[in-house]
Amino acid sequence: MTIEQKVFSRKRFNTGSMEDYGFENKGACRVLSREFMDGDLTAEIRVYENGSVQGRVLDNMSGEEYVLLRLPNASGAYVGAVREAYEELLQDISRSCCTDVSFVSDQSNRIAAAILDKYSVEPDFPWDEGKNSPAGVFRHGASGKWFGLIMNIDRRLLDKSGAEELVDVLNLKADESKTALLHKISGIYPAYHMNHSKWISVVLDDTLDDEDVMRLVDESFRLTSKAAGVLNEKLIRQVFAVADSIPPGLDMSYGQIAEVLGRPGNSRLVGRIMSMADRYGDHPCHRVVNHAGRTVPGWAEQRPLLEAEGVEFKSNGNVDMSRFRYDPGRHYHEENSGDRNR
Repeated sequence: MTIEQKVFSRKRFNTGSMEDYGFENKGACRVLSREFMDGDLTAEIRVYENGSVQGRVLDNMSGEEYVLLRLPNASGAYVGAVREAYEELLQDISRSCCTDVSFVSDQSNRIAAAILDKYSVEPDFPWDEGKNSPAGVFRHGASGKWFGLIMNIDRRLLDKSGAEELVDVLNLKADESKTALLHKISGIYPAYHMNHSKWISVVLDDTLDDEDVMRLVDESFRLTSKAAGVLNEKLIRQVFAVADSIPPGLDMSYGQIAEVLGRPGNSRLVGRIMSMADRYGDHPCHRVVNHAGRTVPGWAEQRPLLEAEGVEFKSNGNVDMSRFRYDPGRHYHEENSGDRNR
C-alpha cells in the first residue's frame, strides 16, 4: 500500500474544497504542487476522477524525483523527516478536502447503506491498526454473530491469475449445497480466510449489481441468524395473523407488530419473518412498513398496492403514518395469543 492509499483509502474528495485548497483542474485530474522541507522539495499530488491519488516528491535542486521516499529500506534522519512531512501534507489535504466513508469502493458503501436500511446494522471495525484496519464486520444485534465482513485485499489472494490490485471483498455465508455453483459466477470466489465450503468472497467492484449482492447478503443473514434456530411455527403464524388483521387502507410498523406480540424491541425479527411470507401463503405484507413509514427497499410494487387502497405518501416517499397507522388496541395480544393460523 502506498502512502497515498494509506491516507485516502476511505476518503471522498470534495471538488469545491479542492479548489479552495489550491488544486488546479487539468482535465483528466486535479493537480496540487506544494513546496515543503523549507523549499528543498516539491510535492505534486494528482487526484483522478475515480478518486485515485498519485503523488511524487521532486528535489528542487536536481529536478529529479526523490526516490528514497518510496524505498522501505532507506533510513536516516533526513529520509524520515521527509516521509513525516509528506504524510502530514497528505493528512492536511485529507482534513481539508475530503469526507470520510466506511469503505474504499463505492459499491461497498452502497451495500453498507442497504444493510443499514434493511437490517438496521452498521459495520464495526474491530481492527484499529495494521493491514486489517479497513475491515468492517456486520453482526447480528442480539448474538453479535457475523453475517458479513468487508475487507480491502490484493485481488491475487482470490485469483492468482489476476493483476496486482487492491479490491474490496465481502465475505458471506452461503448454503453449502450451492457454493460450488456460486464459485463459477464472475465476481464470486471461495472465501478468503474463511471456510471455503460455507463462505464466499464477493468482489465489490460492480461485477455483480447491488441487487444480486443483497440477495447473497440476505442468505448469509438468514444462515447466521440466531433467531433461525428458535423461530417456530407458532410465532410465525402469530406475526402473519397480525398482518392479516390490518384493514385495507391502513399500515402497521414492524415495531408495532412486535409490541402486539409481547416482543418489544424485536422489530427486526418481525421483518425477517415478513421477508419469508411467500413460504406461508398469501398475506397482506404490503401493509407493513418501518416505523417511519418507509416501504421495503427493492419492492417496487408495495407503494402502488398501498395507493390502490387509498394510502397516501409524504413528499419524502414514506407513508403518512400520522393518518394511516392502524392501532389494533392494547388488548390485541391477549385476545390473539393462542396458536391460531388465519
